[in-house]
Amino acid sequence: MLTGGIFGEILLLSSFANAQVTPDGTLNTTVSQTGNNFTITNGSTAGSNLFHSFQKFSVPTGGSATFDLVNTPNISTIFSRVTGGSVSNIDGMIRTTGSSNPVSLFLLNPNGILFGPNASLNIGGFFVGTTAQSIKFADEFKFNATDATPPPLLTMSVPVGLQMGANAGTIRSQGTPALNFFFRPSQLFQTQTLALVGSDIDIQGATLSIPEGRVELWAVRNAEVGLNNQTGLQLTSPTSTAEWGTITLRQSSLIDTTGIFTGAGVNGGAINIRGQGLTLQEGSGISIGTGPFGQGQPITVQTTEFVNLLGISAPENYSTPGIFTSAFGNGAKAGDITIETQRLRIANGGWLQSIINFGFDFKTFMPIPVNDARSGNITVQASDVEVSGYNPFPVSSFQPSSITTVITGGKRNESGNISIDAQRVRLLDGGRITSDLLGFNFPGFESMVTGKSGDISIRASESLKIAGVTPSGVSGGISSSIQPLAEGQGGNIAIDSGQLLLSNGGSISSALAGSGKAGNINIRATKVAVGDPVLDSLSKTFSGITVAVAQDAIGQGGNITVNADRLRVFNGGQISSSSLGQGSAGSVNLRVNNINVQGFSQPLPDGRQLPSTIAASSANAFTARSVNITTNTLRVRDGAEITVSNSGTGNAGNINIIASNIFLDNGATLKAEANGGSRGNIRLQASNVLLLRHGSNITTNARGTSTGGNININAKFIAAVPQENSDIAANAVLGSGGNIQIVTQGLLGLEFRNQLTSKSDITANSQFGVSGTVQINTINLEPNSGLVELPANVTNRSQQIATGCAGSEGSRFVATGRGGVPPNPNQQVMSDRAWNDVRDLSAYRKIRNVTAQAPASPEVIVEATSWHRNADGKVELIAAQSPAHVQQPLTCAAIPRS
Repeated sequence: MLTGGIFGEILLLSSFANAQVTPDGTLNTTVSQTGNNFTITNGSTAGSNLFHSFQKFSVPTGGSATFDLVNTPNISTIFSRVTGGSVSNIDGMIRTTGSSNPVSLFLLNPNGILFGPNASLNIGGFFVGTTAQSIKFADEFKFNATDATPPPLLTMSVPVGLQMGANAGTIRSQGTPALNFFFRPSQLFQTQTLALVGSDIDIQGATLSIPEGRVELWAVRNAEVGLNNQTGLQLTSPTSTAEWGTITLRQSSLIDTTGIFTGAGVNGGAINIRGQGLTLQEGSGISIGTGPFGQGQPITVQTTEFVNLLGISAPENYSTPGIFTSAFGNGAKAGDITIETQRLRIANGGWLQSIINFGFDFKTFMPIPVNDARSGNITVQASDVEVSGYNPFPVSSFQPSSITTVITGGKRNESGNISIDAQRVRLLDGGRITSDLLGFNFPGFESMVTGKSGDISIRASESLKIAGVTPSGVSGGISSSIQPLAEGQGGNIAIDSGQLLLSNGGSISSALAGSGKAGNINIRATKVAVGDPVLDSLSKTFSGITVAVAQDAIGQGGNITVNADRLRVFNGGQISSSSLGQGSAGSVNLRVNNINVQGFSQPLPDGRQLPSTIAASSANAFTARSVNITTNTLRVRDGAEITVSNSGTGNAGNINIIASNIFLDNGATLKAEANGGSRGNIRLQASNVLLLRHGSNITTNARGTSTGGNININAKFIAAVPQENSDIAANAVLGSGGNIQIVTQGLLGLEFRNQLTSKSDITANSQFGVSGTVQINTINLEPNSGLVELPANVTNRSQQIATGCAGSEGSRFVATGRGGVPPNPNQQVMSDRAWNDVRDLSAYRKIRNVTAQAPASPEVIVEATSWHRNADGKVELIAAQSPAHVQQPLTCAAIPRS
């Protein structure tokens, strides 16, 4: 029983065997045949235009169809139509001869065009193969393939559009089966432009080489496609009427416009693709290469729905298939890549790549480094972008799916930038977006790379999610790196997202493993979550948001800056700057409204559990950088840490935190450690509360002879539970202990002690050196505030009654208090304005004895100075007791009437 694929190939071969070129008699077309070779002459001319009309147009295997212009030498464009209703099967060569100037050719067959494995072109101008029903000219003339009647009048004007009908056929290319396009001979299409315009385009097992030629692949019906020699094809009909189709490359197919290897040129040709969707699968690719000092041409893909780069399906496939541009010579600039679609998916080891590659010495068969070159930019505009998975058939390790710009050799090279603008971006199971300087060292060849990595800019208005690793443990993420045997400037990473989630190995990193300066990481988001780290099998670093200087690297690490509304670091998540090499790590700068750092990771393969950490660390003779945090609320809990440290001989960095509230709970730590260098300091400003609970600590540790770091705290209130062993400590071993300075309005539950105890302590101790000092300043708190000294003698209440005021003689009694008369003797004065009664009181006056009543003295509020737990376990604030006010005597004076 025959399979569908074999049966299809038999039908294909049968159609090629019966192929022929036959005029339909509507125009003056002449066809002569010699074996499988057809010569086409005459036709109908109009100015520099030549028109041919065929009943059938198919070229058999190994044959040719030659448009001979010996009788029409001044022709610039040939328009040929097929009216018989059959598909054109092309498995030989189509060419033009007999003209000294480049001649272009249109092949118009609404029923479809099929290119076989031996198809080729030799057209001096451009070639347009289309299933349009007619060609429209500037004077509104239409050369129609669905109407076989002779046109009453031909035109000498220029073509301006292809009229794609509702039943436009498909264009297919069926090549020679091979599992890798490098193992298949190329089909050479020598033409300035290869334009294929049909309802769908399907390329199977074909390697199409168009050296230096522009390629236009359009899949559309019910539309007009405009023709422009300068800008290529354009949609000129309303977008709403267009019915877009699909372009598919399968079975290790390749479209390549590199000219350097054929001697056609150094620039390569542009590739432009339009349709509903583009799919590259089973090891297929689209490529442009640029030679020495060439200006690479772009690859542009515009689809209404999707672009799928689906990688490989067999171990023999090219290992990183997809869309790529390359620079192969000194001074070359690779072409840019632009993708506009709704959904971009890259999977199974597929790559979207621009690279500076090696040249090649054909005499020694050795690679040649490329200098002063630049890879192209990659720009993606989409609603959804997903880069997931990996090459499932690796030679050495699992290669992840990637969007990448790379420099692999040479001096003074520069990598292109990567820019992604989408609503949602997902990097899953090892998927990566990278920009790298990458050197090589293998037997007989060592390449020391110098240059600059490109910048990476990602805008995901809704979300950016990075999660998962490859089976070999390569973490997915966004990275810019300078690798070993490379020297230069790392690219910067800029993220602008609604929500940013990194988990299960998800990473954003800037790394220096060679020499130079690593790039910075700048993140702006509404919500950021970082958790569940994984140890990357290649870099041997933990995933998270990281900048790093590797052990043998020389240079400066980058900075991390995060601006967000909320930041959550959980399950061992890492935000860190580190240096093991000859240079300082960068700083970590966070400007976030609410920060929550919490918990430990799951056990790692070696049994360790990582605390969730925000850190800047070094292990060398260089100064570690700082952690700088500005926030409204900072919560660190469940063993999580914010640390700066240097385990080498260099100075430790500083922790600088400005917040409204700082809460440390359940073993949380703010820590600065120095091993052989100078102190690491901690500076905290809390406009409201600094609270330590359940064994949390703020510490500076100095090992060896290092001087202990200083702790400076300025907080409105500082509180801890005495029995929970939460400490503020500046410790040293042989060196001097650090100094602690605290400025606060209230210090509760913490006490200064000479050394740490099981209670909540404040200490600046050195085991064998000079201990530091502790200075606590309580401001705006006066224990005697509002109190008055009482007389020693008992007050005689008779002295509180006014006497000597005559009730019937010209006098009056006034009690003004401090700014007015209260409504009644038991209420306090509520106004600063004195009350003055201007009424005539004679009508109300009664003759009686005058008495005076003294209002009760209001209680004075005294601020709490300590606290304790009562018998019920509740917290009570305690103030030093004070007696009541001394009652001021009232007096009554006689005031003469005026």
